[in-house]
Amino acid sequence: MLIAELVKNKGHLLTAIDRKLVALLQAQPAEAAFWLANDLTQPLGLHQSAATRLAQRLGFAGYPELRSALRQDYLTGAGPSQRLRGRLDRHVGDEVLQSFVDDEMEALSALPQHVSQAQLDGVAARLTSAEAVYLFGQGNATILVEQLSRRLQRFGIRPVALVGSRRDIAERVATLGANDLLIAFAFRRVPGALGPLIDLANSTGTDSVVITDTLLSMSPAPTTILAAPRGGSDEFLSLTVPMAIANALVLTMGRTSPETTLRSLDRLDSLFDHFDV
Repeated sequence: MLIAELVKNKGHLLTAIDRKLVALLQAQPAEAAFWLANDLTQPLGLHQSAATRLAQRLGFAGYPELRSALRQDYLTGAGPSQRLRGRLDRHVGDEVLQSFVDDEMEALSALPQHVSQAQLDGVAARLTSAEAVYLFGQGNATILVEQLSRRLQRFGIRPVALVGSRRDIAERVATLGANDLLIAFAFRRVPGALGPLIDLANSTGTDSVVITDTLLSMSPAPTTILAAPRGGSDEFLSLTVPMAIANALVLTMGRTSPETTLRSLDRLDSLFDHFDV
């Protein structure tokens, strides 16, 4: 991690307060890469100028420059093998399962601090009113696309999966319109096709939602960003947190629009009987 390397080289210049701030940066690297100065200093009851002084002692002109370096370090990150080793190194003995469960529970318990129910209510309202919901994801995120697509279809909502090549995606968004909704899953960095997708959505007046861990700001900007960290930046990370966000959206739809969603599920149940499944 960059912060560890900086402390190694500049540690002799740091004060006791600096070291407390560094401890916060190291404890939450996924979030810290996007903190404002006040986000870093407020938990310790310090003025945000303390963040500036820390950055300068570490060799930067100011805190924004330090934050940019931390963000770049997080987004480039280590390779898959290093991230897996990073997580295994923290496991106690052979207790992989217990350590994994503890880590996932910690990330899940912090989720409401990052994504509010009000945000979910707003997205759920757009989901239930959309003529079609376009779902984008690449790599591991295609699992989330498939899961949410199936759940929306059960609610009588037409999903369009935007997976595969850019040519495939371009063909499927040809009918994207203002009455539709775009939902994208993106982690660590912006996939190449996501920028053009959001740009297209903005040009057609289509609302867009990005479910992510680190992409707190994007250009072009989507209508809504639902961002929550999945764990340490330099470790193997699962899809537990974004899957929880997607499932919370589904449950919110069931709560806020029962006349639509539950009726569709009742219809599906009768079809299961009809097909003897």
